[in-house]
Amino acid sequence: MCTELYKFHNIAYLVSALACATENNLGQGSHSICALAGKKSGREATKSQQKTDDPVSAIEMLRKSLEQQGIVWEFEPFKGERDSLIQEDNGKIKIRLQFHTCMVRNALFRYSHEQKQSLCYMAHGVFAGALEQIMEKYNANLEIIHAGPNACLKELILEVKQ
Repeated sequence: MCTELYKFHNIAYLVSALACATENNLGQGSHSICALAGKKSGREATKSQQKTDDPVSAIEMLRKSLEQQGIVWEFEPFKGERDSLIQEDNGKIKIRLQFHTCMVRNALFRYSHEQKQSLCYMAHGVFAGALEQIMEKYNANLEIIHAGPNACLKELILEVKQ
């Protein structure tokens, strides 16, 4: 177990270093590249998943699908000061999500890299791509509202595909 953890830390360090180098060379363009790569991975990870149009059910289905693959990523809808979990605005469905445990955030803190950079965008892409696969009628995007040491607050935005 200790050897596996050591290997994971080394991989996390390598990925963090690569992300840092990418950001230095490509600037803000690295965010888009990483988000698109993440979306492709997310779609592949949930191809056999059941489909739904209900965003809250889709979020739960995604969490369970990831758990079955050995990925523990604690996230849940977050109501906060809003009247309801789901808000509609100009044809867009918006849901706030609280992310508790995040491998990316833990790796970034461990190696003193900033949050809200390309690794975060890659994780957002994985989440959005997987959710798009489950909710076939929608395009999904995540926006960072708050990135912190204990949890991140993000807004999931769903738009009907044209």
